[in-house]
Parts: sequence; C-alpha cells; structure tokens
Amino acid sequence: MAIHAPTALDDHPPTADFVVTTAPHTPATEFMWNAERFRRMKPTAYFINIGRGMTARLEDLTTALAAGEIAGAGLDVFEVEPLPADHPLWRMENVVITPHVAVAEAADIPERRYALLADNARRFLAGEPLRNVVDKALWY
Repeated sequence: MAIHAPTALDDHPPTADFVVTTAPHTPATEFMWNAERFRRMKPTAYFINIGRGMTARLEDLTTALAAGEIAGAGLDVFEVEPLPADHPLWRMENVVITPHVAVAEAADIPERRYALLADNARRFLAGEPLRNVVDKALWY
C-alpha cells in the first residue's frame, strides 16, 4: 500500500488495483474523481470512497461502472445523499454500498475523541497551539 500526494493523483491510478479516497470536500477537491480519472484506472481496479461524496461525480462513476471501465466500487458517501432509491448503483452487483458509517465501528473512537479533547484542554490552559484546528479558508 502507498499513500501519494495530491500532485501525483494522475500518476498512479493506471497501476493501482484499489483507489481509496478519503479527501475532504473543498473547492479544490469537488468532483476530483470524474470521467477522465475513472478512465485512467485499470479496468480491473476498484474505487472506494469513504471521504466525501462531492469529491466523486456520481454520473461519471455510474457510467464507468456500467461500461466496465472499472471493476467495482465500495461507496460510503455520494454526491447526492441519501442516494435515491431508484439509482442504478443500488442494482449493480459490482458495487458495495454502506450507510455513511465507514469508521463507526472502530473500537477506540470514543477514547481517541476523549484523549484529543483532554489534550486540547491542557494545551489551551498552557497557551500552546491546539491540535486539529479547522482552517476555514481551506474548508477543513
């Protein structure tokens, strides 16, 4: 497994068996996964989106799956949520859909949240920089 910088986004899909995106939705990432990028993937590759739905153009993904441009998809998020009941993705055998809970079952999430809150409280009282501060200019 490898993690690549956004600047290398178009370099690796032609060789990847799985493309997993966890990108936030920002003006820079909106529809970053589109027909052109799906065509760059191997026809045996799988696309997995557990980030934000607005990063993948739904129509382009549906077309790529139906045309066999990619082998399948695992989707936790969609451009339109909830995904309409009559959407073709529901009927595709090469698609796994989860109900926007990709990390909900991680056993240590409550403990990690508490540890972050406690650490930030300590940092705040000490006048130190906080962890995981949202930069509204970047959208995350």
